[in-house]
Amino acid sequence: MSAIKDVISRSERKISIAIIGQINSGKSAFIKKITQYEDSMLTTVANESNLEYQTLRNLSLISWDLKDYIPQNKALWKRSIMGADALFFLVDSTDKDNFNLNRKLLFELVSKNFPIKLLVLASKADLLDSCSLTDIFDGLDIVNLDRTKCSCDLFKFSSQTGEGIYAISEWLNKTLFKQKERIVDFVELQTCSILNEQTDEIIDAVLVENPDITLLSTYREIRRKLRIFARTMRIHGTGEEVTEINNFKVLFVKVGPNIIAVLVRFNDSIPRALEITKNILQIATSYQNQNFNLKKLIKDLYPLDVQIIKYP
Repeated sequence: MSAIKDVISRSERKISIAIIGQINSGKSAFIKKITQYEDSMLTTVANESNLEYQTLRNLSLISWDLKDYIPQNKALWKRSIMGADALFFLVDSTDKDNFNLNRKLLFELVSKNFPIKLLVLASKADLLDSCSLTDIFDGLDIVNLDRTKCSCDLFKFSSQTGEGIYAISEWLNKTLFKQKERIVDFVELQTCSILNEQTDEIIDAVLVENPDITLLSTYREIRRKLRIFARTMRIHGTGEEVTEINNFKVLFVKVGPNIIAVLVRFNDSIPRALEITKNILQIATSYQNQNFNLKKLIKDLYPLDVQIIKYP
């Protein structure tokens, strides 16, 4: 289950998300990433080829292809798009020439439809010509958009590698379900493995005392999945994935030739675990030409997240 579906599946009410943007902004790939190709109902409204409606359990996704204006005068727009619980505005992060038009559409959208729960998403973050967040932020003039009293966030993401998907799910969790951030939200790091694609070497660390057979078998399975993830992401410079194994969750993160897998408890905070995972990989990579103790490094970095667990 994708991170976004996971958040929404916890809700007892139906959730509607509107996904709008220009053609080729990444809407279709994003929707496929959310649904993960599961059975769903797709409807293209008659005489409105630029509007699609898709349902999956308690989630409704409405997508609309924009041209050079907001179709505010259309009844379908008001009922389906502006009646949604949240609105995602997608921008192609590789198409810098279109930032001005996207800025115009954003300001027109906000001026005619405030207040809305708006999230700006820059797609195709995995591509080499993807603009930086700073360039996108400035190109869309997000600072002045915020001055319109529209609370707007901006994330980059990739439907190909999963990068940024968990940041989007966390935004939904806070915006739609009003989940408050805890001041302290420690996770329990169980194991860590780092693969270097260039040398094909893996360094490992088991972070618990006296692990039981379930943890050890999961640990061995992670090494296999680490290589599978490496093959899947071989053409990408970065990537993220979270999966479940034996009632644990495993986070895979790739940056350049280095890929890390961290095992945490099933109910641990994924956003915090991802932050920790990326930081461990960044620091471990700086030691790549030196001998270092991965277990000691992690315990020094995150002593409160490495619990001394003694399994029977």
